[in-house]
Amino acid sequence: MRPGMPGREDDDMTCRTVAIIGGGPAGLAAARLIKLRSPDASVTVYERADSSTGTFGFGVGLTEATMRNVAAVDPDLAERMRSASHAGHNLVLRTDSEEVHLHGARNLAIGRAILLEVLADAAREVGVSIRMGARVDESELEADVIVAADGARSAVREKLQAELGVHVAYGALHYMWCGTDFAVENAHFTWRTRGDGLFVVHAYPYTDDRSTFLIEVDAHTWESARLAENHRQVAPGESDRRSLDLLEDVFSDELRGRPLLANRTRWAQFPTVSLDRWSAGNVVLLGDAAHTAHYTIGSGTKLALEDAISLADALGTHADVRAAFEAYEAARRPGVEKFKHLAARSQAWWSSFRDRSARRPEEIALSYMTRAGNIGVADYAREYPDNARIALAYLGDAPVHELERLDDWVLSRPLETDEFSAPSRIVKVVDLPETTVRRWQWTGGDAWNAEHDAAVEELRGAAERILVLGGDGTAASVGARIDIAERVRWAGRHTVVVEMPATARSEAASAVAARRVDAAILTD
Repeated sequence: MRPGMPGREDDDMTCRTVAIIGGGPAGLAAARLIKLRSPDASVTVYERADSSTGTFGFGVGLTEATMRNVAAVDPDLAERMRSASHAGHNLVLRTDSEEVHLHGARNLAIGRAILLEVLADAAREVGVSIRMGARVDESELEADVIVAADGARSAVREKLQAELGVHVAYGALHYMWCGTDFAVENAHFTWRTRGDGLFVVHAYPYTDDRSTFLIEVDAHTWESARLAENHRQVAPGESDRRSLDLLEDVFSDELRGRPLLANRTRWAQFPTVSLDRWSAGNVVLLGDAAHTAHYTIGSGTKLALEDAISLADALGTHADVRAAFEAYEAARRPGVEKFKHLAARSQAWWSSFRDRSARRPEEIALSYMTRAGNIGVADYAREYPDNARIALAYLGDAPVHELERLDDWVLSRPLETDEFSAPSRIVKVVDLPETTVRRWQWTGGDAWNAEHDAAVEELRGAAERILVLGGDGTAASVGARIDIAERVRWAGRHTVVVEMPATARSEAASAVAARRVDAAILTD
């Protein structure tokens, strides 16, 4: 059956033919789970690579929440994944002289090639056919259901973009996936400078003798360190050896003098993928083919596995293919959109790391932990009260052991600036001196695109010394206004106040604590 053709109304869902394009985590997990749910179905995976050992990437993270979700539908698969994973690790911020803990969630990590082997073996055991080295076009496949699990640069999505409503935006940072031949003690991030270039690394162990070493640079470093020139000279399928040589020198201490491991390793910019619809005809997309969320929130494999769980459930419940696709999307889209919002906030935080890098490590740590809006000051203080106390010292002696009143304490701190004084960080519009106030209304979009770059510069140059940033009460809008406020505050010329709903009181406290805003106006 070709894409765009309606499914047969009398299809027996247990005897469907299912063709899956892409043998990554999403495709292989979906293949096994669909076959488990519908044993009589014929399920075939088509993977263009000759073997999983040639896969891109090194290690991937697995949270306990993800493992619980897998275990709920397939305990055997969850146990296999856990057994093949590296023991959990903490996450720390590392500087030249100290380490500051970021959180204590001891996540698992697993080599991508190892994960694919586990998933492929598990799929074959239940009768899934896996065809390696098979490059297929979905229009040539005769199947009741075609699952596109062919990644962030999906060829299937590209061909069906008119039907799907595809939106792709590329991040400002350039990043490179590398590895090391030793296991770092803890997952960590650190940064090094070379001239005016700033190089950031995210590292974590995934076996006893391997680590992922992901390096990213901003636009200024991309040009000043001649990385753009290096990139242009790399042949297709080759690693960027010139950049790798430079990075080995920049991070020589962290690498212990050892080389970076490479596998067709070259610079890339992260594509944020969104679709208006996740299916067209008898073709459905999942994992990175359907949506992406930035790697700094560790969500790619999580979302892929959870998509697979939901799709298998929908296909096993609904005889009509279209009804199954609708049920799958309805079940998954809300959670995916929430995760994409958090990931976008995290991506923005890292994209502007140059402006944060000179602050005290404890302040960076608090800003990092609260960057996406889903973790508050009290959440961080619960695990690391001493770090929180240091980060909040500019507000006074914080009651870091009294978690239930920490948000209120932050918001109760007096505000004293050259333009305005208030008894707390919660203010009212009527209390602001009208002659020195400029109001700016958020109307939507990306807080970091060219349009809002211009808005930030305009606000930084405003003659009025108090800026009030308003807009609707959605999480995305509130987060964007906080990001704009922080960018304006970096210029150091204005008092910046953000309007947000009273239900976002904890986020207001986090924004004040991390010096993103000076004060908040809470609305009904």
